[in-house]
Amino acid sequence: MYSFQNINLYFGDFQLFDKVGFVVSPGEKVALVGKNGAGKSTLFKIMTEEMSADSCEIIIPTGTRIGYLSQHLNTDQEETVLGSCLKCFQENIDKQNRLDEINEALQHTSDENEINKLLEEHSNLQMTLSAMTSSNPMADSAKILKGFGFKESQFEQPLHTLSGGWQMRVEMSKLLLRKPDLLLLDEPDNHLDIEALIWFESYLKSYPGAIVFISHDLDFMSNVATRILELANRKVHDYKLDYKRFIEAKALRKEKEKQAFTNQQKVIKEKERTIKRFMAKESKTKMAQSMQKQLNKLERVELTQEDITKMNINFPMTGSTGKIVVKVDDCYKAFGDNSVLEGISLEIERGQKVAFVGQNGQGKSTLVKIIADKIKHDKGAVEIGHNVLLSYFAQDQAERLDTSLNVLQTLENKADAELQTKCRKILGAFAFSGEEVEKKVSVLSGGEKSRLCMACLVSQKSNFLILDEPTNHLDIHAKEILKQALINYPGTLIIVSHDREILRGTIDITYEFRDRQIIQHLGDLDYVLEKRKVANVRDLSRAQTSTTTKEKAKTASKIELSYEERKKINRNISRVEKKIDQKEKEIKELNAKLMDPEFYNSPAAAETMKSLKPLEEEIEQLTIEWDEWVSKLPSDG
Repeated sequence: MYSFQNINLYFGDFQLFDKVGFVVSPGEKVALVGKNGAGKSTLFKIMTEEMSADSCEIIIPTGTRIGYLSQHLNTDQEETVLGSCLKCFQENIDKQNRLDEINEALQHTSDENEINKLLEEHSNLQMTLSAMTSSNPMADSAKILKGFGFKESQFEQPLHTLSGGWQMRVEMSKLLLRKPDLLLLDEPDNHLDIEALIWFESYLKSYPGAIVFISHDLDFMSNVATRILELANRKVHDYKLDYKRFIEAKALRKEKEKQAFTNQQKVIKEKERTIKRFMAKESKTKMAQSMQKQLNKLERVELTQEDITKMNINFPMTGSTGKIVVKVDDCYKAFGDNSVLEGISLEIERGQKVAFVGQNGQGKSTLVKIIADKIKHDKGAVEIGHNVLLSYFAQDQAERLDTSLNVLQTLENKADAELQTKCRKILGAFAFSGEEVEKKVSVLSGGEKSRLCMACLVSQKSNFLILDEPTNHLDIHAKEILKQALINYPGTLIIVSHDREILRGTIDITYEFRDRQIIQHLGDLDYVLEKRKVANVRDLSRAQTSTTTKEKAKTASKIELSYEERKKINRNISRVEKKIDQKEKEIKELNAKLMDPEFYNSPAAAETMKSLKPLEEEIEQLTIEWDEWVSKLPSDG
């Protein structure tokens, strides 16, 4: 058990924690939630004793290994990816080297006493190694690195050649390789693409140690956490539930809290009236004073403040574009010897909402920078359509802010002329009110900087919006509001994101970036992931079918089928083939409709797009059935 009790922390007169306490049991998967500024990262620092609280009681069993992933890098930049990971096993490596030395020495000595000493040391070393976290550091390191998306060709790359996000993956790999008993993760999903996230979720669910993590990714929390700790109003509220049931239980708690508060306020007001009445009478003054002391000692029910940033995002729209908003034709881009995009072609039409997804480093941000004219492509053509007014939100937008300015000055510098007088109102919608608009950018938190960048974006009219990882550092509620604004936006949208919730139900078309190419999917991310599951099952099924078919064909060639049996098999093959032809024809007709941009304005558009997926799945099943019938024919049939 890991116990953290009576944690109190003040910053001047401001109290962040008031007797915060909780216990984590071995093997638990705990999500620490709360609005930006609630103190989640600060609590982690107290738990690891990186920071001191005004008072706290921490009880952790002797020998417990704690692993902490912070949001800050501290790496030797000259180390290689694999070398950095192998350092986690230095003790293993030293002991293995010593074993090799002993084996060598045993071959060259005949002294019986020396042999006995070496054999004893050999036995002790083997026992120690068998008790260590890994018997094969190289294989374990490779497994974790590949899980996080590294290729073997990257293992010998020095860390300084990697981006900050990929370096953070190395840190996460090292953390997992050390296999700590208590794992603390501060927003690990910020550094991972969708594929790495799905792998990481699976790894954490089966992790034997305890995990406490901070995340604003709804899917990540829902898939990993079995318990929720919510920081709110200086307190911690403990829910031994998964995230979905936590939301329901929280609503119920707040309702009961509200009733208790209302009832207590009635009692307090009644007592205050009585005290006031008694104080007016000299004979009852002492009784009134006694009642006042009792009232002062009463533990007041405190309503939990809503952990909701009152943001109201509405991307302003101007004018109407031509039918084609952007056309990319045979686009190439390389950085030095590193080819990122090869022969990319796509066409985005008016009103379409498009997502770019795929592993980090596959060229998603590069392509949106090319479209936004922030960098130049090497070959090919990129054409922006008629009357297009583009607004671009860069992945590192928050880092580009001028730290010498305050919040209001920053927005005034970015806003369109006709919106200059509304800057305070816009900032208010993004939870910057009163004196907060005078805060220097240099003192803003990551979440506040992200909100300021969004405020700058909505102070500029557009009809084509490009957002590159817009949800970094936004809390859950802020992301919900952003998602609704994107759904309501009447213009054309490209969004690069690994946040599954922000893409769910928002997107019409998804472009998957893989091996310097792109694959178009007519649906949102859920459709792509489901399609990939079907594809993976299909690949397995086909491999199995291929093997089974060969075996059956061998057997069938030896067995003479009757005329009726052969006729029955051929009839079923023909029946399935006709069904496949029919389904393929239906898909072709649907695709023809979807090629017409005007069709998206019709009420039937949404249902038509939804009907594609079931048809494709039917074809997959029919193909499997066809394989089964064909496998029953003799090899000469």
